[in-house]
Amino acid sequence: MSQDERQFTVRLRGVGPRKYADIVNAVWMQMQAIGCDFTVTPDGQSDAAKLDVRWDDYSEVSWTEGGRDGTPQAKAARVHRARNRRSADTGE
Repeated sequence: MSQDERQFTVRLRGVGPRKYADIVNAVWMQMQAIGCDFTVTPDGQSDAAKLDVRWDDYSEVSWTEGGRDGTPQAKAARVHRARNRRSADTGE
């Protein structure tokens, strides 16, 4: 490792394959959002194909739809839209 490289380790206990995939994918997404030159290296117990499948599952999340009254994102968006409409109606 060169002097300009940094590294940290996260150890997880009691995490099943699905939650592990969520965590690994979330770390990847966060690093991508920050815009760093990075690698995320899953442990040796991981199956890359299963991590990809879990990643693909995220595309089924919808901001406008969702089960049981919508996803948290959909609920928050509805509240925000309703608040904006009320503000517009009252001229606030």
